[in-house]
Amino acid sequence: MNRPIWAVTLVVATFALAACGGGKEIEKVEAQDVLKILRSDKFEILDPQASSSGGDVAIVSQMYEGLVRAPAIEGGPITVPKWEPSLATDWKIEDSARVYTFTLRQGVKFHDGAELDADAVKRSFERLLVKDHPAAPTKRPYAGDLADISKMDVVDARTIRFTLRDSNPRFLANVSLHAAFIISPRAIDEMTREKDAAKRQAWLIKNTAGTGPYRIAKADDYRGSESVTLTAFDDYWGGKPRIGLLSFTTMTDHKSRREQIVAGAAGFTDTLLPSDWDDLGKNKDVTLFTWDAINIMYLAMNCDQTKNFPTKDKRVRDAIAMAIDRAPFVERYYGAAKPAHVLIPYTMPFGFPRDYKPKTDTLSREDALAKAKALVKEAGADGSVMKLILPEVPRPYLLYPRELADLIRQQLEPIGLKIELEPRKMAEIGEMIPKGDYPLMLLGWMGDNGEPDNFWRPLLDGDKDENGNWKPGDNNLARFFHPEVHARIEAAGREADISKRDRMYKELEMWAHDEFRPIVPLLTAKKSYCWSAKLKGVRVDTGDQFYLDKAYYEK
Repeated sequence: MNRPIWAVTLVVATFALAACGGGKEIEKVEAQDVLKILRSDKFEILDPQASSSGGDVAIVSQMYEGLVRAPAIEGGPITVPKWEPSLATDWKIEDSARVYTFTLRQGVKFHDGAELDADAVKRSFERLLVKDHPAAPTKRPYAGDLADISKMDVVDARTIRFTLRDSNPRFLANVSLHAAFIISPRAIDEMTREKDAAKRQAWLIKNTAGTGPYRIAKADDYRGSESVTLTAFDDYWGGKPRIGLLSFTTMTDHKSRREQIVAGAAGFTDTLLPSDWDDLGKNKDVTLFTWDAINIMYLAMNCDQTKNFPTKDKRVRDAIAMAIDRAPFVERYYGAAKPAHVLIPYTMPFGFPRDYKPKTDTLSREDALAKAKALVKEAGADGSVMKLILPEVPRPYLLYPRELADLIRQQLEPIGLKIELEPRKMAEIGEMIPKGDYPLMLLGWMGDNGEPDNFWRPLLDGDKDENGNWKPGDNNLARFFHPEVHARIEAAGREADISKRDRMYKELEMWAHDEFRPIVPLLTAKKSYCWSAKLKGVRVDTGDQFYLDKAYYEK
């Protein structure tokens, strides 16, 4: 595994940038280091509590921080994370993992000048968790991961205590999530004055209110999903970053990003094609960093019985699973992907049943197609036309969205199903999922914290609506919920013994796919970054995020 260093482009210019939140003027500079970062993904919602997109999180993670953070990738297989201090310097776990007490770091300031204290932490969590909170964004897709908090006590200015409804050994992992990043109380006060949730969210996107090493350079500089500039935060508790400006630009074309990084026109790019890895690895002017990431690409089949889609019939879902041949998908990744047959990726430290495949995946190709065609006819779905929703831009696990979606179309036609491809923006997909007005969706998931629960709960579980009725969660593409699946997810997630939790998740995996078949896992892909060879001191963590607060340009 290559160790990460980053690239920087030196520019000479004069900047007069207005700080967000407080209106303070940043001092003019005559020479400023700028790291030009090209992204394959678009960013749309830079509110840490409102987004579930990796394209957003990569930028949000430069501006906001949580109580704990994931460790850096050190090489070798990923192990169960050992959480590191961030805004909390230490913590105490009591009452069988039901009470967590955090001691906060002293001298931490938010971008708008407010100071970090226990009350600020409590108020930030309240914005995430309290129903109808007056500062809440349009949606809070990760709120369920922290919904077991029953009480928050401000012990003193530097100490906050969380009491949970039940024991939860995953709580440290969950407070590392971007949704648990701490937002300034001044910003929360400002958003409370606005009655429209969309406008509150838009305000926070432009007026960074975290404690992180970077922030939006000025509100006017945020230009939606194409470009945004972050500037170093002078009062960052860890010391002002040596790289002054981070310029993020979306460039979805893989070839263009590769050419830009090789030519030195950009300092860093993510998600390069595996077919280019060999040449890039031999190029002394750039450093290629690749690793076995925790992700899955999958085809979701809508299980909602209230919708009139053929996929509500398990026979159709089984038939689709039988018809999928993973080999051409994996081949497209030039050795940088492995086939997936279950929800948990093979890269996870526990919960992955290595010797198991669902029954639909064990037939010969000839037998699978014959049986799939018979099942489609038996279900009365022969000749059905179904839309397949896919992202219009590449994802780290889905490098070729339209091409791979077309492979699915080609593989399902012989069994009597006609598929129409419908590319959508990620923000639109996020809005579509809770409504469930689609039969098929091709997407995936990147692990956030090394926990199997981080896959099971958002993707195949649910939460209660305002009337107390269970419904699939906002990231549940398959619109699948079953009480026993939910109960087994709960039980596994609360088991403190890792070996027992490992067995419980494996048993859940081996039961749920054969019994319900809500998704067709396709592959797990390695990830890549590439940069010029002159920047040192950048950290990449086990959650696949990069951090630049200690980066510097080697002259």
